[in-house]
Amino acid sequence: MIQVGLACSFSKGFLRGSCGVEATGQCVYCGEPFCNDHGMHGKDYLEVCNRPKCRAKFDDVESHQAWILRVRGANSVSVCAIEGCQSRMQHECGRCRLQFCNDHLKPMQILERRHVPPQKVTVVLCAHCASRRKLWDD
Repeated sequence: MIQVGLACSFSKGFLRGSCGVEATGQCVYCGEPFCNDHGMHGKDYLEVCNRPKCRAKFDDVESHQAWILRVRGANSVSVCAIEGCQSRMQHECGRCRLQFCNDHLKPMQILERRHVPPQKVTVVLCAHCASRRKLWDD
């Protein structure tokens, strides 16, 4: 819930200051307040500003969920979740929790922010989740 009296902090452009209109939401990704012209109020109280990185994260979540729904069926018949792969599933991706064959998973070092202080950990990821890391690792 946004605090009363906050102003939209969306920038009008380089060296032009912020919008300043009364904020109607607070971005779930960057935490900045925004007005109706500089953000969206989605279903389940999801509020996202129009900053490019925040909108990219919103779009990524939607496409990732659609991808999971599309490929999940392969796992129900014990097959790797990569489209077109007919190998038996062997291991689980550390992010999407779908099952994949050995050829479609690889161990990666990632910074896990759930630990205090953040720590580098090794996680086994599918190619789809590995490609998303760049957007989500700030």
